Amino acid sequence: MAKPLHIAVWVLLALIALIVVVVAALVVPAHLQVRRVEPALPSVEQLRALLHRPDGPVAVRYINTSEQSIAGGTLTHSVFVIEWQNGDAFMIDTGMPRDAAVDFGELLEVLTDAGPPQVHGTVEELLGERLSRVAAVGYTHLHRDHTQGTPGFCAARGARVQLLQTRWQAEEHNFGTRAGAQIVRESCLAPTPLEGDVLLTSASFPGLGIAALGGHTPDSTLFAVPIGDTLYLFAGDITNTRNEMLNDVPKAWLYSHLMVPEHVERTAMLRHWLAKLDAEPDIRVVVSHDLDDIRTSGILPIEAR
Repeated sequence: MAKPLHIAVWVLLALIALIVVVVAALVVPAHLQVRRVEPALPSVEQLRALLHRPDGPVAVRYINTSEQSIAGGTLTHSVFVIEWQNGDAFMIDTGMPRDAAVDFGELLEVLTDAGPPQVHGTVEELLGERLSRVAAVGYTHLHRDHTQGTPGFCAARGARVQLLQTRWQAEEHNFGTRAGAQIVRESCLAPTPLEGDVLLTSASFPGLGIAALGGHTPDSTLFAVPIGDTLYLFAGDITNTRNEMLNDVPKAWLYSHLMVPEHVERTAMLRHWLAKLDAEPDIRVVVSHDLDDIRTSGILPIEAR
């Protein structure tokens, strides 16, 4: 009996070694890549200059495509729609189709103490009459829970739509964002990479600020949206809850180092930066996955018509 047991131990060790090698082959290059992404950030004065433009956006609304109770709050897969006086709209992220949202929620149930997912619909269903007015799309980053709704949106929209991206988002992908990048690349969206790391307004969408962030993924991007006297900042998954941002709570070690290779020093710096901006009386950071935060931000939901 000793010999078969001896062989079994060596087979197990070989399997463990193989798993370690495969994981390292994926994770190490991703960590090295994201650590190279440290673009300069806009100053509070640059961001505040977006406010009070006569040609700036007039409204921002949110779509709660699906939600799920988690420890400390409610996780949502949100989409934001910015509107101008001329009727044009710019959409941030596209959510997921129904089956993908269910699969995502069921996996979260298995891995954590989350409740069952509640799927409210796809972005094209919930946009209502605003669907035809979406002239451009941007992504906070290219993970699939932010991009998988793109094909359905394109099929319903039926026309070429502009895509605004930083150069990092257009060019830098890792094993976690490659599938999302392919979804976007093969969609109806017409890429328009920005020349620099920061765009503080454009001719097509005046008053919309866009800045490269890094940290969470190489392509993580900030959108700054001035509405009235408030500048709303959307930074994707730099932080998952408002409490984590304000109290400088990092994500779990396994998440940041293995599941989603993050530049943890950069995300810590960005949490501090966002919390400091949020303390300004005319700036409000909105956390994309935190439904309670979105509901208290002053942003109203879109009601499908």
